Amino acid sequence: MENKIKDDLIKEALTRQIDKIYPSREALETVLKSAKKLAIYWGVDPTAPDMHLGHSTNFFVLRRFQKLGHKVVILMGDYTAQIGDPTGKDKKRKVLTEKEVKENLKTYQSQVLKILDPKKTIFKFNSEWWNKMSAKELLALDDLFTQQQMVERDMFQKRIKEDKPISIKEFQYPLLQGYDSVALKTDIELGATDQLFNMLVGRALVKTFLKKEKFVITTPLLINPESGDKLMSKSEGNYVSLNDSPSQMYGKTMALPDGVILQCFEFCTDINNDTIKNIEKRLVIGENPRDLKAELAFEIVKIYHGNGKAKEAAMEFERIFTKKELPDKITTISLSMGLYDIVDLLSKSTLVKSKSEARRLVEERAVKIDGAAVEDLQTKIEVVSGLVIQVGKRRFVRIKAK
Repeated sequence: MENKIKDDLIKEALTRQIDKIYPSREALETVLKSAKKLAIYWGVDPTAPDMHLGHSTNFFVLRRFQKLGHKVVILMGDYTAQIGDPTGKDKKRKVLTEKEVKENLKTYQSQVLKILDPKKTIFKFNSEWWNKMSAKELLALDDLFTQQQMVERDMFQKRIKEDKPISIKEFQYPLLQGYDSVALKTDIELGATDQLFNMLVGRALVKTFLKKEKFVITTPLLINPESGDKLMSKSEGNYVSLNDSPSQMYGKTMALPDGVILQCFEFCTDINNDTIKNIEKRLVIGENPRDLKAELAFEIVKIYHGNGKAKEAAMEFERIFTKKELPDKITTISLSMGLYDIVDLLSKSTLVKSKSEARRLVEERAVKIDGAAVEDLQTKIEVVSGLVIQVGKRRFVRIKAK
């Protein structure tokens, strides 16, 4: 019986939320069925304060490897984040400072541990070895790859055709990520399909330096079927954060395109395959996508905040968006009574990050005062106690006049 349970878990670890395995699924299955314990790692550059649902796919895979007794390492790219991964970019990334990276990292571990077992998860930082690397050692690493190999990447080819610059530093990035596998002495690297080139560089370096096989597992990206772009993107700012409050997480999930319902159930939850097949059937026969999306939103909030908070978020969403009522809990802020320009009022309300964002939101008719849409940037608002400011569908504050 124990062998059957293990075999089923191995099968799931090699198929569920998996795109491809290099050199082959069969080769990794053979190793997993042996008594050998492996080290598997997933790396992330802290280029923004939050992780998102696109990252969670990898965490479910890693959790299965934990259940099989293998060593799971989360590598924080605190060094490589300052270099900038060019993957998928048609222009150079913004260079982050060490201070910005440290600020972004503050909650990364807690976000990962919402899925992974804290007692079985090891965290590493690649500054540990890269800060010690000499120029001579880096140049020796450079000598293992050619310029021709690097420019084979689709994104570099695209930029060359469009006459857009490619920095030497961007050519270095795959080598830096690849060498992380060597420093960690890893057996497996896990990452999204857009990381394949970098991970295969690591596979080659492990063969060179450690004289052993390194498996590469790719996980699928969440794709918006309407645009063909990534559904979740830190750099573009459009994502469901693992740090979102229950109501934010629920609301953002409900705002996703109907076309991603099935892939989000498949990649962003751990519900069983029979349930997913049933959801697919319900979509095919024409069930209201909103009902299925509500189930998805509930499931996602439950994963990160528990069943109770998921119920509260669902009820709050129903109140606000179906019954057009205000949420139970609204942040209260103090402001002096008087007449305010709408842009100044939004800036003081803490609902926007800048006056330019405030102007954009007004122009998009995304701002309401006591339920009435503001349509003119020249609008002036009389601030009194009890005034409710709403931005978008989920952000509210109530004014306490002083």
